[in-house]
Amino acid sequence: MVNLLTLAVFATIDEAAISGLKHAAAICDPQYECGGVVRAVPGGFEASALISSKRPFGVDLAEFYGPEVVADFHTHVCSIHNQAFADFFSMSDAIVNQELHTVGYMLSLCDWNIRRYDPSQDDRDDEEVDFRSGRVIYLTCGHIVGWVPPLPEEEVALELTVVRRRNRLTTHST
Repeated sequence: MVNLLTLAVFATIDEAAISGLKHAAAICDPQYECGGVVRAVPGGFEASALISSKRPFGVDLAEFYGPEVVADFHTHVCSIHNQAFADFFSMSDAIVNQELHTVGYMLSLCDWNIRRYDPSQDDRDDEEVDFRSGRVIYLTCGHIVGWVPPLPEEEVALELTVVRRRNRLTTHST
């Protein structure tokens, strides 16, 4: 488990989930998914502690689920393997939220936007994703509800360019 979020009570589910994802962006290893849940508590909503999957894809939030859970939140890593999909809820993300009647929040570490998917309001599999091979799949995009500033080392991807100079020896005859 990752550092505990200082448990604060928020007025809305959005505020609690966005706070949890900002905390995840600040302290979780960006190579692994990380997340938690939002619980209804007296006076509002609170984000749980964070848990990391220690895997690039998927985080198991089952230990956090109970009757008071109204939402879950997690990060999506940004790698060459999933860059085209990091900004979408996975099929399993959407199915879990639909079956548990919870709202899902996801922070893409590719574009740093926080997205919300509420199965009672949003369509599932609403975005067409085309592959160069011609294959087409449909994923859930939800809608953007917040943004996290990228970490300084993530802001600019620098490409190293090696420039070689060749000094030719010349012989001068005088």
